[in-house]
Amino acid sequence: MTTLAMDAPDYPIAIEGVTKSFGGVEVLRGVDLELRPGEIMGLVGRNGVGKSTLAAVLAGSLTADAGSAHYAGAALEPWQVSIIEQQLRLDPTMNVAEAMFRQSDVQHLPEAEVMAAARRALIEAGSALDPEDRLGDLQESDRRLVEVVRLLADPRQLMIIDEVSTTFNARETEDLRFAARRATGGHRSILFITHRLDEALDLCDRIAVMRDGKVVEVVSSLTATTESLSEAMFGRVVTLRPRSAPVSATSLLSVTGLDVGGEQPVSFDLHEGEVLGLCGARDSGVSELVHALTGDAPLPVAGITLEGEAVTLASPWDASRLRIGVLAGAADRGSDTYFARNLMMLDDPAQEDYDAQVEDTAAILVAFREADEQASRLFNRPALSVGQRRWRELRELAAEHSRMLILIEPTRGMDLSAREEFTALLNEVTGRGVGVLVLASDESELLLLSDRILVLAHQQVAAEWNPIDVTVEQLAEVTRGEWPPTR
Repeated sequence: MTTLAMDAPDYPIAIEGVTKSFGGVEVLRGVDLELRPGEIMGLVGRNGVGKSTLAAVLAGSLTADAGSAHYAGAALEPWQVSIIEQQLRLDPTMNVAEAMFRQSDVQHLPEAEVMAAARRALIEAGSALDPEDRLGDLQESDRRLVEVVRLLADPRQLMIIDEVSTTFNARETEDLRFAARRATGGHRSILFITHRLDEALDLCDRIAVMRDGKVVEVVSSLTATTESLSEAMFGRVVTLRPRSAPVSATSLLSVTGLDVGGEQPVSFDLHEGEVLGLCGARDSGVSELVHALTGDAPLPVAGITLEGEAVTLASPWDASRLRIGVLAGAADRGSDTYFARNLMMLDDPAQEDYDAQVEDTAAILVAFREADEQASRLFNRPALSVGQRRWRELRELAAEHSRMLILIEPTRGMDLSAREEFTALLNEVTGRGVGVLVLASDESELLLLSDRILVLAHQQVAAEWNPIDVTVEQLAEVTRGEWPPTR
């Protein structure tokens, strides 16, 4: 692989007339865009508009029907482009250093030099990860941060970031901002694809809006607003508002004395028709709480009652038989497993058959997803976007009439309009008396969706907040591990 010189002259990257059709469906209808040297260009648009298709064309994994991309008077080659894809497909046995340099030419160097280079890049990015950490042992947010650091360790002329920050909290978003600014290196360019319009305004220099397969507008982040961007995307201003639905005083779920590792065990109630948001830093105990209630990682607990009945959550089978539905926003085997468990609520399998049935059903779901992607290539038709798939699964899960839902990053990959519909669907579900636990890294989303917020710090309950009494900035302080926050 050729490495670009740090003193390369400043040339823009020109994308001209790029088209791509799948069968009779035009996805890209003549995309024109120019990225300036040292610029972070945001790319926004509704689900399925062609953002990821354009990224795949630029990275060389798809071939355009027409059009071109040029840099410095020559065609922009795939080796000049790096991409962080929305769906990470990394080998979990790789360590951090191997993942960072997997597309570079450093394999011939001594391992000590590779590790030293990886460690320098991690330190420069302010990351506490170790180059020898296995990807399979890391949280998904950390695996995504490894990809962000790759921008610093192995920079290319064009770097594409496709929805990498969908599960980032405030601290991780700051790390991304720092790494992106350093990675542009004065003359390199970043194409930053996101559904978070406020994030695009904060991070990017300019923002390109896609609609109907074209770039319809390019605006400065200094003058654009979330309202003007949404109007350009959808033809109307889409404004997310706090959900407003009545909450019963009747307890649906009561958890007493759940040991997530802190000095004081966790106790709380979830009421019928309530959305209870969970907020905390990565090491706060929030993940442990969620996985205890899904049955994936049971913890010592004094007692759990569901609709007044004492219950046991010692395994995923317990969650299914109790009709506790789980939806995870990631498009991976883990989310397919959760969805398979939700389907088991209909069959009510015996405990001895449960694991095998879940594994078989998850394998079918994975096969369906992979078949859709393969059919897209073989029959030249567009596959569903991540956001479109997530919306479909959410609606199917809501239709199962679970007694309780656990939503983990539920709107990941959804555009603003789909998130608006999601809030309406959530109101419909809670209107039936279903209680909902929500874990969302996006502090503004957590504030909008929740009727009440349970705050964890140091592996114990630190506070219970009414969303009308707190701000996004205060929630961001919590997720950064700053306790107590400024009030």
